[in-house]
Amino acid sequence: MATFAVLVIVRVIGGCSLDETGTPIFDASVCSAGQVICSGACSDLTHDNLNCGSCGIACAAGELCSQGKCGTSCGGGSTQCGDQCVETMFDPNNCGACGAFCGVGSTCVAGKCVSNCGLGQTLCVVDGGTSYCATTDTDNQNCGACGTVCGAGKLCSGGKCGTSCGGGTTLCAPDVGAPYCANTTNDTQNCGGCGKACGAQQNCVSSQCQTACGGGQTLCTPDAGAPYCATTKTDNANCGSCGHVCGPSLVCVNSTCQNTCLFGQTFCGGDSGSPYCANTKSDNSNCGSCGNVCGPTLACSNGSCTSTCESGQTFCGGDSGSPYCANTLTDNANCGGCGNACGKGLACVNGSCTNKCGASETLCQADGGSPYCANTVSDDANCGSCGNACPTGEVCSGSTCSNTCIAGQMFCQPDAGSPYCADVQSDNANCGSCFDACPTGQVCSGGVCGNTCIAGQMFCEPEAGAPYCADVQTDNANCGTCFNVCSGLTPLCTAGACVL
Repeated sequence: MATFAVLVIVRVIGGCSLDETGTPIFDASVCSAGQVICSGACSDLTHDNLNCGSCGIACAAGELCSQGKCGTSCGGGSTQCGDQCVETMFDPNNCGACGAFCGVGSTCVAGKCVSNCGLGQTLCVVDGGTSYCATTDTDNQNCGACGTVCGAGKLCSGGKCGTSCGGGTTLCAPDVGAPYCANTTNDTQNCGGCGKACGAQQNCVSSQCQTACGGGQTLCTPDAGAPYCATTKTDNANCGSCGHVCGPSLVCVNSTCQNTCLFGQTFCGGDSGSPYCANTKSDNSNCGSCGNVCGPTLACSNGSCTSTCESGQTFCGGDSGSPYCANTLTDNANCGGCGNACGKGLACVNGSCTNKCGASETLCQADGGSPYCANTVSDDANCGSCGNACPTGEVCSGSTCSNTCIAGQMFCQPDAGSPYCADVQSDNANCGSCFDACPTGQVCSGGVCGNTCIAGQMFCEPEAGAPYCADVQTDNANCGTCFNVCSGLTPLCTAGACVL
């Protein structure tokens, strides 16, 4: 039988492996993430044939340890290499296939050897020289940075050690292993709740195990290992297509590796780990600024951690995990109400799951992903037609990529980030001219900041969030009056009334 190296990082130490109750000892200062001390050595109880599920529980001859249980085959997306079950998606000694070894300075990401990690991960190196990708937002052994270990009774959430989970994560305490914070919306091992693992050919999409991906995502299937959903517009490890990895100092923006972010986003993570673009107005892990994490009961709305959302959004996620603000008119995962996910082939339009889009929008579908509605007149990623992305330095205006805008709009080029077209007559961030933002409590109307609107529009001021001017004759979210949303059987606003 062929012999394969398996990623098991072991450091022999003195002392007992079990406490007085027979419970395995978890020593974060000695063992790697997910390992425990068994008979003076570190063991991964999920795949160790000699310590399967618990110290001293050895699998019988011909059996394999998979997910902490002895059996005749490997499960949970793992692959049999020799007499061991390994994660070929992440194991640098068996990357993509048994025996495929990643060299010094590289690690295994999505079944391929790379020199940098995907979005939100950092390349860390253990004492023995093996490289691996750590999610420093939630990794108890690499919290915020490689080698930063959370002490006893502490958890890593948002890159900081604390006593609770935040930033959209949920506290999970497995039967085997130390407790940790998990994002139950996309974690295949904790999909919709702790310990709810998806099948070998399934992905976790909006807290549900599915064989397809959510809107704007692409199904990526490596040569070996389980398939997964990737947002190829922003994923550093799958930029533009599955397996296309951006360099160490680049981020994936509109499916292209760049060193700047789109307007309205902030470049984060440059000091350690792979950089990424964050919307600091709505990102629970980067609220108002990079690294500012909202607490367990708060959501990020308009750059502030709050218990309410701005106009047009709904406060979701209070029952489990950290809450968040969702636009239930367009969110495929929360269509018409929190947790109401649209099925395969459907997009969320005005709060209803359908296979048709509203006026001036086109139904687009990424390869292997769920459909979504795009305004091909102004969408830089779908300019003129679905999937037609504008090159760097150009914007989509009038369904054409160029460095000019249609009549009534102004071409704005920020110092950092991509250019964009702004309607300086109504844009609060560009009122009258580029970057001339209106003060808090005022709106841009007719190119002037104030608390009144031009003829034909109504001044709407939500309980949370900035005020705005709405055309109540045609606005689906403010039909006839402020905050009157058209949905269900009457999704369109015409002459101030919701109609079919």
